[in-house]
Amino acid sequence: MFPIYYRIFAFILTIAFYSHTVISQSCDLTVKGQIRDFHEDLSLEYATVYIQELKTGVTTDEMGKFELNQLCKGDYHFIISHIGCASKTIYFSLQRDTTIQIFMEHHDELLDEVIIEAIGTQNKTGLVKSVISKDMIFEMSGQNLTEMLKAIPGVSILRSGPNLTKPIINGLYGNRITVLNHGLPQEGQQWGNDHAPEIDPNTADKISIFKGSNAIKYGLSTLGGLVVIEPDDLSYDPHWHGNLKITGQTNGRSYGMQTALRKSTSWGNTRWTAGFTNSGDRHTPDYYLTNTGNKEKSMSMLWSNSQTSRAYRKFYYSFYQNEIGILRGSHIGNLTDLQDAIGRSVPFFTQDSFSYAINAPKQNVRHHLAKYSQKYLISESLILNIDAGFQANLRQEYDVRRGGRSDRPTLDLVLLSQFYDVQLTHQGSNPGVVQSAGIQYKINDNSNQTGTGINPLIPNYLNHYLASYFIYKNKWKSVLWELGVRAEYRDYQIYRSENTGGYAHHHFFNMAGNLGFKKNINKGISATLDISYTGRPPEINELYSFGLHQGVSGIEVGNPGLQPEHSFKIVQEWNGHLTHHHHVHMSLFYNKFRNFIYLQPSDEFRLTIRGAFPVYKYVAANADIAGLSLKSNFEINKNLLWSNTINYTYGQNLTMGHGLIRIPPLNAVSNISYTISKSAWFEEMKLGTEISHTAKQNRVNEKEDFLLPPESYVLFNGFLKMKWKTNSKNDIDLVIRGENLLNTSYRDYLNRLRYFADEMGRNIYVNINIKF
Repeated sequence: MFPIYYRIFAFILTIAFYSHTVISQSCDLTVKGQIRDFHEDLSLEYATVYIQELKTGVTTDEMGKFELNQLCKGDYHFIISHIGCASKTIYFSLQRDTTIQIFMEHHDELLDEVIIEAIGTQNKTGLVKSVISKDMIFEMSGQNLTEMLKAIPGVSILRSGPNLTKPIINGLYGNRITVLNHGLPQEGQQWGNDHAPEIDPNTADKISIFKGSNAIKYGLSTLGGLVVIEPDDLSYDPHWHGNLKITGQTNGRSYGMQTALRKSTSWGNTRWTAGFTNSGDRHTPDYYLTNTGNKEKSMSMLWSNSQTSRAYRKFYYSFYQNEIGILRGSHIGNLTDLQDAIGRSVPFFTQDSFSYAINAPKQNVRHHLAKYSQKYLISESLILNIDAGFQANLRQEYDVRRGGRSDRPTLDLVLLSQFYDVQLTHQGSNPGVVQSAGIQYKINDNSNQTGTGINPLIPNYLNHYLASYFIYKNKWKSVLWELGVRAEYRDYQIYRSENTGGYAHHHFFNMAGNLGFKKNINKGISATLDISYTGRPPEINELYSFGLHQGVSGIEVGNPGLQPEHSFKIVQEWNGHLTHHHHVHMSLFYNKFRNFIYLQPSDEFRLTIRGAFPVYKYVAANADIAGLSLKSNFEINKNLLWSNTINYTYGQNLTMGHGLIRIPPLNAVSNISYTISKSAWFEEMKLGTEISHTAKQNRVNEKEDFLLPPESYVLFNGFLKMKWKTNSKNDIDLVIRGENLLNTSYRDYLNRLRYFADEMGRNIYVNINIKF
């Protein structure tokens, strides 16, 4: 046993040793920077920069600047937050004094993402683009992709019941809209008005709509717009991070969960997502919409790494499945009942009780997508991009069939797609000069599976697409401009078509061109002008559909004699601040079509062994489509925001001399929100109310529809959003959103099932997001 003074001496030596170790470590590093508003390019004062590991932070000054001193070398997580913004976590491996500049989206209503860039790397040269941020995606959780897109001015929704939706952009939809799913054009049976995009929007960190030369790269079906689903770039962080979303809805008693995890390892950066949603029968103010539930599942994996400083690669895989019930009252057994069902106040077969059961008629869709990307930096000014993708789309549709055969699909399609793109990009010595050229090849192999016992709606076919494109961007004085050109050859080989009697072969060669300009009128306002021409050949469904399309409860007949449609389009947009507190976005467009292809209701009702159904035929006409969208955000004070949106589209069938069908009617929305900053009870609270007016569509020829357009309607909505931070600085967000709070009974002109039933009644959404 050592004497007590030896132990005291040893203790003092130990303390001295560790003190020397700590003192000798260099803790004199500094991180300083500035936080600015992305749109206004103004400094954001009172933003918080918090270091998670040290449990300390600072607040920005009136110039948006901050400085953190006496930091040791090491790994840190910086959490950036500001009232009205989604907080952002940045991982730093701090080795030296560092200066950063952080751009944040101050108002979600401006529809852009939180942007964090190193000094000097920010790029604002895109011409026509609208973005839904990650924070907005959470606020709208529980809605599908199309319903989220409606937040962007100029976007409407084409419905075939509560769960089947497609976006309408500037009056165009279906084969004129391309969805880019993590860099790969989505290939499903998108020709159907009841075929919703097979995508879970929760796999995205932002959702964009592009117009211009960037859209022309992806084909002739982008003349309405390019919807881009994309994640944030994965940055290195060796720790597990992620979030958990829990969602629920009162209408349909829907419940769901989505999670995302991120982690970097020695072999790359990864992100994993998974989720599910279950819902039952929806409800109008007066009755259940029998058999309108759905069951959705999804998962995805993203991996990226840098092989060298000049090579970067990325792999993405996703799986999506959705089983969707079709309103039972939309499938009728005889002509007399069908005529009685159209416009009926309560649909046939309506049950008095709620159910999660999904019976025929229904759809079951599965979609696999895999994409590999490789980027090579050949030189400081030359970049080579190679993309390769594969997709498998499996669609089964079920009707009410006699003899206990309702569990046997009446449509069983498998679509296999391959996509290849090679692009070379040259960045000129002058700032802003970019030239890109590329070639694309795509093959679609569509086959009807045996065993349905019914002639297929769509024939078997094999399609080859070969295309080349060129994009040039430059700046002339103060004007940014871009030029895009695309040439595309298509080869259609159609087999076993009911109305061709066997085999058919088509060749199409078409061009598209685009010219765009952008100019900053002053420091706060920018203007863009986009002029484009597109020649779009008819799709297979427009040529050779022949049979019952059960999702829309109608018989569709194609037209093999259709010729390519030609579109000349002009879009002008103004975006910016009229005053420091008043932001305005205005878009004007005009689209002139020759041989505009559309699905026209006929005056025929056809009785089949599967029931009685109205008949629709594909026809072509010359047409004009024009319109405007206007969004105004007025900041009454730092807490109170008043937003107003107006969308109007005009469509004229020049051949027939009357209005086009399925053109969105006038819609106006007014929203006022109040944000309360940090208190003892919460980090932030935001609450608001909204009123939406949709006018009656009066420009429809009575002979081109089975039922006159419904009357105008007004809906009242509201929302509450709250944020908390735990002791570990994790975020917990809560959103409660109410739609149709007054439980108004109405029918929507753009819902194909308006012939049979009312729209949904009151619906309360509850969303919880836990970030860790």
